[in-house]
Amino acid sequence: MVLVMGLQRMLCGVRRLPPTHTTSPPSCVAGFHVASTEPDTQYHQIKDSVSGKVREIAYKKTSGPKDVGLVYIPGFMGHKGGGKPLALHPFTQQYGFPYVRYDPSGLGESKGLNKTETLFSTWLEDAAQILEHVTEGPQIIVASSMGNWITCHLANKVPDKFLGIVMLAPAINFHHRYKKVLFSQLHPEALKKFMEGEIVKLYSPDYGEFPLKNEQFEAMQKYEVNLDKGNIQLTCPVRIIHGMKDKDVPHLESLTLVSALQSQDVHLTYLKESGHTLNDPASLEVIFDTILKLDHQIHHPHEEPPS
Repeated sequence: MVLVMGLQRMLCGVRRLPPTHTTSPPSCVAGFHVASTEPDTQYHQIKDSVSGKVREIAYKKTSGPKDVGLVYIPGFMGHKGGGKPLALHPFTQQYGFPYVRYDPSGLGESKGLNKTETLFSTWLEDAAQILEHVTEGPQIIVASSMGNWITCHLANKVPDKFLGIVMLAPAINFHHRYKKVLFSQLHPEALKKFMEGEIVKLYSPDYGEFPLKNEQFEAMQKYEVNLDKGNIQLTCPVRIIHGMKDKDVPHLESLTLVSALQSQDVHLTYLKESGHTLNDPASLEVIFDTILKLDHQIHHPHEEPPS
């Protein structure tokens, strides 16, 4: 059964959930050492099957006694140093989750490609490699924005890794809308360069400066996901969190996504006062609580989640 949660929050705002993530860790992680510093950056090498060029994906990995890990898949131009993946580090340490976050090719500390050389297929391969070769055992995937589009494709590539998914402001097939925005806002001269395949540098207060090429969007077309009812072959539990003040991805698109997912265990939570990034304290509290309840359900499928 598909359960849509949080619709009443449209009228009354965000319901402050009990701060479960600030209480003592569960007994299964008693005595586990919580690191006070950031883990060292490590690198995973990927050799391109066509060009033979080697790139190195930077990642940070922490251990934990739990048998279910967390892996964070960032959105468009996102990386392991963003607000949400950083906030997840102390949370996963407190509750004993093994945790992996990484920089997609061309971003952060990753090496071998620059931003303008990367395509959707590059980032898809990055995520698949991290899941297959860096994470250990089954995972709860926490994906942000475009990372959810990548996740939809990964489900067929590495299904054994998927125990549950927390989708944050999912941006499936976002390239159509993004190009429309570019066409409406770019100066005619910049738009001409963009359409001719040249690099156009853009700036966003939320994301800083980033270069774009038309090729990146054209290459996304072959990865479009059919959002017809039941077409997305994700069968594990899915939790979707979307801010109603999201200016990048309309929150009602998540309703379409709920219908497209094959899973019968889907919850959709709307946060009235949150935007696209979901990295404010209230949104993070909901994300943490959602992960804990999903983990409880995975281990105790016939019990009610803790309130």
